[in-house]
Amino acid sequence: MEIRVGIKTDGEPILRKEGEYTVLENMLIGHGFHWEKRIRAVLSGEIEFLRPEKGKDEEIEKPEDEHYGEERREEEWEDKISLINILPVETYLECVVGSEMNPAAPVEFLKAHAVISRSWVMGKILNLHPCGSEGQINRESRLIGWDDTGKHHGFHVCSDDHCQRYQGRQNVHPVSLQAIRATEGEVLTSHSGNIIDARFSKCCGGVTELFSTCWQPAEIDCIKSFEDPWCDLSGLSLRSRRLLLSGVLKDYDLSTPGYGYRWETEIAKAEVETNLEEKFGRNIGRLMKVVPLHRGPSRRIDLIRLEGSEGVLDVGKELWIRRLFSSTHLYSSAFDIEESGETLKLRGRGWGHGVGLCQIGAARMASQGASYKDILAFYYPGSRLSKII
Repeated sequence: MEIRVGIKTDGEPILRKEGEYTVLENMLIGHGFHWEKRIRAVLSGEIEFLRPEKGKDEEIEKPEDEHYGEERREEEWEDKISLINILPVETYLECVVGSEMNPAAPVEFLKAHAVISRSWVMGKILNLHPCGSEGQINRESRLIGWDDTGKHHGFHVCSDDHCQRYQGRQNVHPVSLQAIRATEGEVLTSHSGNIIDARFSKCCGGVTELFSTCWQPAEIDCIKSFEDPWCDLSGLSLRSRRLLLSGVLKDYDLSTPGYGYRWETEIAKAEVETNLEEKFGRNIGRLMKVVPLHRGPSRRIDLIRLEGSEGVLDVGKELWIRRLFSSTHLYSSAFDIEESGETLKLRGRGWGHGVGLCQIGAARMASQGASYKDILAFYYPGSRLSKII
């Protein structure tokens, strides 16, 4: 089975042949995040050029809840998809496991990642996950939206964090190959036999999150919220912590202070006003007060109120809130706010949306002897391993 991967590039693609492979000199990774960079990627399979149609908008299915799905926002990153890589799914997964995680990670953790990456992407290829669409509500006093893979046209998934990382064959390592081949064809299924929409994030911050906090107002099989003690590395010695993180994270991920488990930052109210106008096209005048209105069980905020001199606006969901309070993205939306004059002090927990598997926690489980089946059973309660090939 083949997959079509939309590749993000920094400008027009710079390509050349190198034996049986195609070398892309300007792949863009981490688009919009603090680790955004340009890399050289070695690609196998076929290359097809893509020119997205500007302004194309498709009707999306509207949930019964009147607060969701009224319209779509076209994303800036769509302009950066300029070519498609067509290759076998298992070859794609070899690159994904090596791109998401350092190959020095415990092999049982990499096996678990192979299974969830395969489960997630097979759901996209076979169109099995109806919760994969995106939506937006844009009213005078309410701006709520979430981004997912439903906006992809002409390809199944993209190459960056919007989907799952695919950065080329230069990341393939004998250990990641071992993980793929040891789990070949294995996916996670629910009791009904459906392939699970197996989401994952870098660090849940101690409690995993529900799907509905971050995306559509619906829940999916085997995705629960529960306490996760494994991603708290405070009980490890500094040396042990460094060894674990350096063996798991990619070099650019290691620049994240405290691996995202706990973090602090500040932002001026004026910067929030600017972000609101430049990123979302809204203006409420001078920002006077910020009030979290609703949190998920991990304390990730999915609805926040901005009280301004010229109006009030409620903003959600999780990712849009992270964009609002940062020049790029906050590590997560699980934060508390302290107002200090014209500055907001944010104290947060977690790195990413927190739904499904926590990569830091799963790696620590494996380092302490857990098998990949133990890891999957912990993060996707009630799931089963099944073979699809």
